[in-house]
Amino acid sequence: MSSQGNKYEYGELADKLILAYSKRRLFKAIGTKRDRQQQFSRLDNKDKRFISKLIDVSNSNEKHKIPSELDIALDCIDLAKIYEGVDKREYERESKAKDPNLIYEDFIVLELLHYFKHDFFKWVNKPECSRCKQSSNNIVPTGNSGPPSINPSEISIIENYKCTKCNIAVSFPRYNNPIKLLETKSGRCGEWVNCFIFILRALLGSQSQIRYVWNHEDHVWCEYYSLGLKRWIHLDPCEGVFDEPNLYCENWGKKMSWCFAFGETYIMDVSDKYITKSDKQINKLESVSSLKNIKEFIDTLNDDKLVRYYSNMALTASDENRNLMRLYQEVILIHNSEKFNKENKIEVSRTHNIPTGRQTGDAEWTKSRGEDGNE
Repeated sequence: MSSQGNKYEYGELADKLILAYSKRRLFKAIGTKRDRQQQFSRLDNKDKRFISKLIDVSNSNEKHKIPSELDIALDCIDLAKIYEGVDKREYERESKAKDPNLIYEDFIVLELLHYFKHDFFKWVNKPECSRCKQSSNNIVPTGNSGPPSINPSEISIIENYKCTKCNIAVSFPRYNNPIKLLETKSGRCGEWVNCFIFILRALLGSQSQIRYVWNHEDHVWCEYYSLGLKRWIHLDPCEGVFDEPNLYCENWGKKMSWCFAFGETYIMDVSDKYITKSDKQINKLESVSSLKNIKEFIDTLNDDKLVRYYSNMALTASDENRNLMRLYQEVILIHNSEKFNKENKIEVSRTHNIPTGRQTGDAEWTKSRGEDGNE
């Protein structure tokens, strides 16, 4: 038999093995999904609270991906200014041999980071009084209240203040709906990341891979998968930084316990990527009772995502083999690859012009959070 015939047979055999593996993986995930409620009921209250938070974060990231909604984002930003900066970066790469591994998509991300921080969004320490337009020592906190019963703007909490100069109430609703945030263009790290991801998804298109990163010690950021660099890239829109996973522990001096990345197809524990100094690692058992239970339940949540992804494919295409092959290539292979490569940490070159300590938030606030760069 010719070598060409052997290659065809080997390729056909490989496809059959992949299809069989994908089918087994799918059936296992379906079975696990049925047992999820029972699995949750066996957890103690500490683990239930932690898992419930992960579920809430995961569910909130399933929203606002409809193309018509994403078009709203494109209507609200200065595309001409962004692409002018992108073209400049591409010219510098070609003329000065700068950033040779970055591709056009990476330059879009870099330019959006700069535009979003310097031209689009505003940090809020305290809300501004509607009458005197001041937001300094005249604004004093008076407590928090819950969201309204009808809540299209997805308010998580309302911070209440009083202007001592004007003697009037001032409120600061913490919006989660990115469409609302396109109007307000202001907030703290949660608002910044929600709005940034929404715009980034609109710019890069539906095929882009973007995920939300949640830290148990009250910070959030995001990542996207760079086709040029062939890995997940850290982005912090509040600080305007690109590919600096060492930022939190080694620059801010932040202590952390857990970091999770929430993507469309799976959740990944990325604590090892961002907690880069052993003395900044908070014992994970301070927030949970069983590391094993948390890992197993995250596997269950990922099974849910896998089944949902396949079900959505099956709604638009009836070819089972084609759908199983897509499931393998678009979900299983990527997830397995990241899991198996976690131990092989990629050394990221540090950017030396980043100032020490967190740049967003006032000095008292960053110091109280252990993010001011002082050990």
